[in-house]
Amino acid sequence: MYWGAGVAQFEGNYFEKGLRLLEAGDFKGAIAMFDSAIKLGLGNIAEMHVGRGEALAALGRWEAAVESINAALEIEPYLAGAYYERGNIRGAQRDFDGAINDYTMAIHIEPEFAEAYFSRALAYEERKRYADAEADLTRALDLNQNMLGAYEARGRARAAQFKFDEAIADLSAYLRSGGGVKFDNHSETQGYLLILRAQRLVWRLVPGVGRRG
Repeated sequence: MYWGAGVAQFEGNYFEKGLRLLEAGDFKGAIAMFDSAIKLGLGNIAEMHVGRGEALAALGRWEAAVESINAALEIEPYLAGAYYERGNIRGAQRDFDGAINDYTMAIHIEPEFAEAYFSRALAYEERKRYADAEADLTRALDLNQNMLGAYEARGRARAAQFKFDEAIADLSAYLRSGGGVKFDNHSETQGYLLILRAQRLVWRLVPGVGRRG
């Protein structure tokens, strides 16, 4: 979930209540709250549609979710958060090219949108565009060094390009920073590191292995 810096925050209003329900996992309650606000014309209606779309997506109601995001963009065509959420929806449906387009629009509107760089990188990874993924993850980490998942994802992108030293450094940093515990994949990442170290050894000792061109 992403809400831009310009979102008004008024204690006790429909938007606040809708967000709290959304964050608590009460997606039906959040939809009802956003629907009430939209019907009454209270607050930032475009942001209400975005929140409603996110809640609908969480319930697997993809078409309705996209319609809600599109409604937000009809009101505010340069709402970065709307493009970001629609990118998430498209990515969840495995429309990675569509997701990339939406994340790119979000970044065009907000060039320091770290989450959009990270999410676009994951979509690039799915399309096997590993160099593009690495570049986006580096940019995301430049903007937010605490984005631990970006170290793991960049490690994967670098490993796919046979950049074993850099990949191992990223994954090691991810584990040292507690990412493996936070995202419950510590043992899995440790196992992957062992594999990468073995691959690096083979890559160095056997001429031509892993090299392209």
